[in-house]
Amino acid sequence: MKCDRRLVESLSLSMFTKIFLTWVITTAFASGFVVSRGAAQSASAKTSDSVMRERIATIFSETIKQGETRVEHDGQVFTALTFMPPTTEHVEEIRRYGQDAIPILSDYISRGFGFQKYLAMRFLCGIGGKDIIEPLRRVALNDPSPSFRSSALRWLRTAPWDLVAPIIRQAAESDISDEVRREAKDILAQH
Repeated sequence: MKCDRRLVESLSLSMFTKIFLTWVITTAFASGFVVSRGAAQSASAKTSDSVMRERIATIFSETIKQGETRVEHDGQVFTALTFMPPTTEHVEEIRRYGQDAIPILSDYISRGFGFQKYLAMRFLCGIGGKDIIEPLRRVALNDPSPSFRSSALRWLRTAPWDLVAPIIRQAAESDISDEVRREAKDILAQH
């Protein structure tokens, strides 16, 4: 059986056209899918930020609740708070959030009460790196509590030394508290 050249060319052209059209349709569909998926990922990233925020709030609440004790005195019940360190699991979970958790923890430093502020500094130390310096610097140099300023200096020493040394030096030279200046000088002497 002999094939007619025109028939082969016609079939080839027809087949090429179908393949080409299939490719165009597939590409268009895939592009639309990628765009839709990209939009979904953006929405998912926003959702994961709110999920992370909620999870960190839960971790703070659970940690603080560990230190609650009910005390009865003269027929009245009081809740006494004792600071309890976070669990290893909580520290690891926040460490896994990494840099994304720093703004959330910074909020706890800015607006939190004592235990929240201390926990936030502890969690920042667990994350580490240069991005934890600014929130800790604000506490070390500006917090009204000498105890928190000293704690911030201790946590700062875990960050890159070349970036934190000027902050610690400033506290050693000019903090109004003898305790904080002594803490800063001790840290400087260790390096």
